[in-house]
Amino acid sequence: MFLYKYIKILLIALIFLPFRSFAQDSLIDISGSIQTGYKLYDNYSFAPYFDKDIARDFSSVARIIIESDSHNEYSYELHAVQAYDYSNIYTGVTDRDTSMLFVDLDDNWTKKTDTDQAAYYYLDRANIKFAAQDLDIHFGRLAVSFGKPFFWNLFDYYGEPYLNQEYKAGIDALRLDKAISNLGGVNMVINKQKTLTQSGSYLENTAAQSYQRLGLEEEVGLLLRGYTTVQDTDYALLYKREPEGHRIGIEIDGEIGSVNFYDEMTYLWGSEKILMPGSYQGNLLKNYLMNVLGVNYRFNNSLQITAEHLFNGIGDSNNLDASDIRYKNGVSTSLNDHLSGVSLSYDFNPLLIGRYDAKLAWADSSHQHNFSFVQSITENVDFIAGGQINIGDRPNGTDWQNPNIQSEFGRLSDKYYLELKCYF
Repeated sequence: MFLYKYIKILLIALIFLPFRSFAQDSLIDISGSIQTGYKLYDNYSFAPYFDKDIARDFSSVARIIIESDSHNEYSYELHAVQAYDYSNIYTGVTDRDTSMLFVDLDDNWTKKTDTDQAAYYYLDRANIKFAAQDLDIHFGRLAVSFGKPFFWNLFDYYGEPYLNQEYKAGIDALRLDKAISNLGGVNMVINKQKTLTQSGSYLENTAAQSYQRLGLEEEVGLLLRGYTTVQDTDYALLYKREPEGHRIGIEIDGEIGSVNFYDEMTYLWGSEKILMPGSYQGNLLKNYLMNVLGVNYRFNNSLQITAEHLFNGIGDSNNLDASDIRYKNGVSTSLNDHLSGVSLSYDFNPLLIGRYDAKLAWADSSHQHNFSFVQSITENVDFIAGGQINIGDRPNGTDWQNPNIQSEFGRLSDKYYLELKCYF
């Protein structure tokens, strides 16, 4: 069955190949990709989270990209996605953050035809851009991204990266980019978002193995960002209306010699008092500070090192179960309050790239290790092999409502994956 659907995805991409010759002679640019991945999850023994020792996930995505630019006055972008997913993962605890389908599809997700398979088609991006002197106006479904950090980007609020961070999910929004000078300007993003309020209740979500907050209200979301450069150092100020309150932030990005330093700091205020579910004490939200300090350096031999430290004011190292509920409701970046990460990237040769990164939770000493190798088979085909290993004390509770989580990364299972990416 899945072979039939994979062939269907392949045929969809092949149908568009003849249009490339037409696009070369016009203002229209047609491109795309087919990306296939297989992932194996090695689960630890904990019945409240996992119903099997080994879980598998197969995903295939065909993406058609149509772009056009009319004399710098207006341009448009269209991404059409046809995807298929076969998986015997039935809970969210396995943490499918390397999955090709890690994207909020809202109403675009189709009902599964059986317990293991899902197929869908949707428009990931469909937007038009108008340019008038120093003002750019974007409207439609578009990808929005700001900020510098590698592990914990506090200025990046829209959607999640997927397909190994190559594409980012689009959102329906209006974006204005106004250049005030050659070194500064203002960004504004307006979109619809859901807001957490006191009115509502919790759902015991057995698929995500967590309590899910219901009763969200639709409101207009707003982001304002101003940026400038002073003496080769970049500065940015940010205001963002969040589902849990109002957030302000500052970002500084500069160099000392050949070493790049950056810092992002945000503060959330105006959060409502929403009680935690079940037998948990305290509130789901609070006003808190976050900060990411990072350093980046690239050696002459192509080795690049990035190191970051996160302070998460809403993280609670003394009650990881409560932190996990906040994390799964999207109001926290991590379970603990202090985490550090190091990333290494090295070009073994022009056709083979190796990547490795590690994260450490200081309070419980748990750590996570990610590794990957990217081999270019041809100019348009890449093969990727990688995995993630999580080391730390495992949960020892009796049910998922009270799992008694012992460590940040010990709650996650190990995973290994293979990906093949073909571009045209």
